[in-house]
Amino acid sequence: MAYSHSRLGTYETCPRQYKFTYLDGLPRQEEGIEAFLGSRFHEAMEKLYSELRFRVMSLDELLAFYEDSWKKNFHEKIIIVDEERTAEDYFRLGLKYIEDYYRHYHPFNQNRVLGIEQKVEVDLDGTGKYILWGYVDRIDLTPDGLFEIHDYKTGSNLPSQQEVDSDRQLALYQLGLQQKWPQVRKVRLVWHLVAFDLEFSSTRTPEQLEGLKRKVMSLVDQIEADREFPPRESALCSWCAFQTICPLKKHEVELAPLPANEYLQEEGVKLVNLYVEYTNKKKEIEAELEKLKEAIIRYAQDRGLERVMGSDFHLTLRKQERIQLPASGGEQRKRLENLLKQSGLWEQYSVLDRFALEKAIKNGTFDDRLIQELLQLLNTETAVALYLAKNSKSED
Repeated sequence: MAYSHSRLGTYETCPRQYKFTYLDGLPRQEEGIEAFLGSRFHEAMEKLYSELRFRVMSLDELLAFYEDSWKKNFHEKIIIVDEERTAEDYFRLGLKYIEDYYRHYHPFNQNRVLGIEQKVEVDLDGTGKYILWGYVDRIDLTPDGLFEIHDYKTGSNLPSQQEVDSDRQLALYQLGLQQKWPQVRKVRLVWHLVAFDLEFSSTRTPEQLEGLKRKVMSLVDQIEADREFPPRESALCSWCAFQTICPLKKHEVELAPLPANEYLQEEGVKLVNLYVEYTNKKKEIEAELEKLKEAIIRYAQDRGLERVMGSDFHLTLRKQERIQLPASGGEQRKRLENLLKQSGLWEQYSVLDRFALEKAIKNGTFDDRLIQELLQLLNTETAVALYLAKNSKSED
């Protein structure tokens, strides 16, 4: 099975969306306005650089091409998440992006254009098991013999140089380019952040590319071993085309059009509201129980008792030593975590479950040396546990 950067990214964003899209093959009629704008901008760039072999298009021509493409492709299933914006706002934004880009790079003779929307494919380990493919927006050759892979980004987030230097997409394209043309040695990766009229660039060492191969192969293995594809909620859910069938979102979508009186009477809403009501009552009861427990302990301690009688039941008090974990983020906590890692126990106790760690120490699961080192990093507290039992008279 062949993969692409977008396919891998979909899985990383939400495995369930990946399943809906690539395994179930469900149609995606909805389209975010941001993605729609990006497609129209890419078409304009493809037109501009395709014509460049013969002539330099005027800015008016290019803007007219963009407007015509926008009108031809616009459809009613386009999603605009920002309620304060309209499709016209995004259309004008695209006009600005094109005008800024045109004025920045005109007359577009900085480099020799080698390819536009060029398909590249890379076999990551040479066995055919890990095939990655994609389309490069533009491939250039600079006057000093450097190959450049160009990519247009219309998003509104400005990445850091560190994010650019760790970007996977263009580095994969570089692997594909060099596999297609082995003579290509020097490659520069170029991002056009058109919303800011900025250009970022980056390069990759052979070692970095080998590391990327390993990471991608590992991700592919993870995808192909997945049998559940659990949904993963994020800020991107608002743009997802599968909210009506997503187990995390579909109930919310079903409820959205209901008027308030029907919403409150919907069975699921009523059940959750009842659950919240009982949970709040439980918290109140637990708080009162904790106060009552403290009062019983004080009563028993003042009178030297280890058992307090009731009419039908009694409470027996037993002291227990309990460990306390160091505060998260502190130096003591870091030393404890490092000790677990060095002892090969990190995967088992990485969450640092106090009860599990306490049980392992008490049961002698660890060797004596490790127990002593752990105890040096752990504090202990004396807690009093109450055990409820029926009085013997009540059993007669």
